Amino acid sequence: MRLDVTNSALPAVTILVPVYGNLQVTRDCFDALLRSELPANASVTIINDGSPDAEITRYCRNLSEQHGFQLLENEQNLGFVKSANLGFAQNTAADVLLLNSDTRVSGDWLHRLQACAYRDPRTGTVTPFSNNGTICSYPIIGIPNALPAHCTEAELDAYFQIANAGAAHEIPTAVGFCMYIKRACLEETGSFDEVNFGHGYGEECDFSMRASANDWNHMVAADVFVFHEGGASFTDESNPRKQKADKIMDALHPGYDRLITSFLQADPLYEFRRNVDTRRISERPDACNAVLEEHFRYSKLLQQRASDHHKAMLKEQEQRQYLSRLLGECRQQFADTDSALIEAQKVVVDLKKDVQDAQRYAQHLMDHIKAMEESRSWRYTAWMRRK
Repeated sequence: MRLDVTNSALPAVTILVPVYGNLQVTRDCFDALLRSELPANASVTIINDGSPDAEITRYCRNLSEQHGFQLLENEQNLGFVKSANLGFAQNTAADVLLLNSDTRVSGDWLHRLQACAYRDPRTGTVTPFSNNGTICSYPIIGIPNALPAHCTEAELDAYFQIANAGAAHEIPTAVGFCMYIKRACLEETGSFDEVNFGHGYGEECDFSMRASANDWNHMVAADVFVFHEGGASFTDESNPRKQKADKIMDALHPGYDRLITSFLQADPLYEFRRNVDTRRISERPDACNAVLEEHFRYSKLLQQRASDHHKAMLKEQEQRQYLSRLLGECRQQFADTDSALIEAQKVVVDLKKDVQDAQRYAQHLMDHIKAMEESRSWRYTAWMRRK
């Protein structure tokens, strides 16, 4: 969709940047943020989440003093989710832009994100394209990418701005590295889930699903690119935490995995990535080989995904066959056991009859012996034996 929206009458927005580790990456993030063109009604809130690095603490305090940024300092590490929620509770009349400290923004990026947010009153969140943005990744969707050859993040953002001017598309979930949230959507949906998502990963997906249940939509702003380093603060923990988040999402939102899989298979964002490819080649013909190599990698990825899906289907089919065979064997065992029980019951009935017959015969003998002992001849014979 391509609509024009001016930023003059749009609400205030607070940029929330939770900070924990990796001083150099954090510096790069704020340097880029300060170079970019922010709306006059935008403010910045830094959340130092109990960083163990004294240099980061000093750096955040200096930033706050020099540039008038709001600074929140957690006495101990609360984790990304609780820190974000603390930020949400500040400046409650403003929209929120949640920005990871390992990102780098360019140009009037926030103007474009906000314009996208207000083209449709039911848009709740907006996410830009990124090199490392899962479903919003470029040049290859669904994986972390390096910056394309001979391209800075600012140049790539300019390509997106020109190639996809004013364009956007609905996505199933926002992506948390750079996430614009309308205040109305936040108030209606509620904050991030601290209980289930702890220190982070998956909280924005859960938020998006809850917002969708309230008829809020999630959009990708196809004319914005934001660089994302990925895993800067919690590199060693990322995989286990992602796996745990996937399990929680499956439990809370059973249809979520199918929703994302269907989106990746349909790949409705391909057109926007292609537009940028075309723009890169038109601007720099020497980028043609790099673009072709990226498409080759994309084709290989699709092949691999298809192969993995086929293997998964075969494995599932084998498991079904095994379970069916096991069920058949169990049924046969139950049938055999049932037949054996029936036979055993017949044997028990016959034995009971034999026991009853034996008891009757024994009683008959006892009665006969008693009668003999009580007869006159038996008593006389017993008397004669005493003599």
